[in-house]
Amino acid sequence: MRRLSTVLPIAGLTLGAVLGMASPSNAATTYQVKVTAFAAGDNDPVGGAIAYPGSAPRHSTAGGVGTYDDPVTVAAYAPALPVGTRIYLSYVKKYFIMEDLCGACRDDWNRSGTRRVDIWIGYYEGTSAERCESRLTLSSTSMVVNPDRELPVDTTPLLGPNGCYL
Repeated sequence: MRRLSTVLPIAGLTLGAVLGMASPSNAATTYQVKVTAFAAGDNDPVGGAIAYPGSAPRHSTAGGVGTYDDPVTVAAYAPALPVGTRIYLSYVKKYFIMEDLCGACRDDWNRSGTRRVDIWIGYYEGTSAERCESRLTLSSTSMVVNPDRELPVDTTPLLGPNGCYL
């Protein structure tokens, strides 16, 4: 067994990958996830501050248009979705990047192991933001982690002057 473990890394494989116990860290993976939405008005603190700002493709404040190169901010719990991880949600045809903390996401993960993400909808407050957040909320949908760059994208804002995306 010792010989096998020293030969496999040369071929770019690990023993775990050969035995089906591991996958490459950059491979796309799909999970079922609960999705909620947040806007500036219910961010803590109010506005666009994020917990994990960084260099591109991350942002200094919440933002993004939903492309692979400029993903929208998503809040989550880092042990369930590491900081800087790109995801794709097909129901809004957008890429997102984990760069903010979501307390409710942490609670869901710790209580039941439920994956949850909170998607940024923009610098809005009040009734229109609350209605849009409700429309974008799903109890379960597919989330692609480390998605390919060529997935369909719609850069229409999730909430903008023309209303809610959905």
